[in-house]
Amino acid sequence: MSKQIAPILVALCCILAISARASQTASSTPDIDRNVWSVISTTVVEHDIAGMGRLYATDAVLVTPKGTSPIKDALDRWGRDMVAMKARGDKATVEFRFSRRQDDSTTAFEVGMFKYTVTAKGVSTPNIHPFEALLVKTNGQWRIVMERQFDAVTQAEWDKLPK
Repeated sequence: MSKQIAPILVALCCILAISARASQTASSTPDIDRNVWSVISTTVVEHDIAGMGRLYATDAVLVTPKGTSPIKDALDRWGRDMVAMKARGDKATVEFRFSRRQDDSTTAFEVGMFKYTVTAKGVSTPNIHPFEALLVKTNGQWRIVMERQFDAVTQAEWDKLPK
């Protein structure tokens, strides 16, 4: 009897292992793209700092080569910049590309670059920065809890990342 049960137990263990692995690899990337990165792109175009702020946890941290700061302080600075740009009639866009994305249903770590372009008086000036972001999903909403921005890089570095 044990010889008949052994293959069944092995098959059952294999099925459970495959099922567990499949649930671990279910990606939240499309959800994050739709509810975080696309929304940030829209808020930049619309000069909507309040909308952008809703994507960050209230105690989120921004890390730059110059130091760390609460995201509230960064949002205050970015908001003043948005108001000034809008008053001058300047436009801005931001695009994202990723080199590494690790996520599950409630946490994510994203590595990539953002290309922030300001168009003033018909002249577009892009700034490209590598970044890392740590996100959590709380009450059904993705929130950035840490954003780390690195020094600017070249267009050639940007072009190496997949679109």
